[in-house]
Amino acid sequence: MLCRVDGGDYYETMLIHRKLLAVLTFVLCGACAEQGGPWAPPIAFDTARVMIHGGADSTGLLVEVSRTAAQRSFGLMSRPSLDRESGMIFLYGSAQAGNSGYWMFRTKMPLDIAFMDSAGVIGKVLSMEPCKSELYAAACPTYAPGVDYWSALEVNQGWFAEHNVGDGDTVRLGP
Repeated sequence: MLCRVDGGDYYETMLIHRKLLAVLTFVLCGACAEQGGPWAPPIAFDTARVMIHGGADSTGLLVEVSRTAAQRSFGLMSRPSLDRESGMIFLYGSAQAGNSGYWMFRTKMPLDIAFMDSAGVIGKVLSMEPCKSELYAAACPTYAPGVDYWSALEVNQGWFAEHNVGDGDTVRLGP
């Protein structure tokens, strides 16, 4: 026998309360993080070094490695800043269509992104601005490269230009 609360089903009421509690917890944790406490992503990422080769020049970058769907979905979301010589590389097990891209939902800093083929050759570099919507991901623009890609590298906006990195350069992921 089910208990009735206010004319509704007890289990439905409890489910609604749990969902509201989860949303409230997410909002409060975000507010606490913005008050200057140490920030840590809720998802763990491995780190590695990438070397970017362009012509006679090479430059290195420390990156967090995003391999799983959960890691790729969270990415740099909610992070207050990114170290100057750091980034995040997103790895896929198959080619991603050139019309599928990235958005900046809940991303607080402007970023540049390079899309690479299976050999690590950069096919397109784009600049991305933080999305103004904090509630609706669908309100954020999508940054699609127009070329198929197997990986993507996000860095602080302007980093690629400062290091003369662009289309045709090669990104190699180290240990």
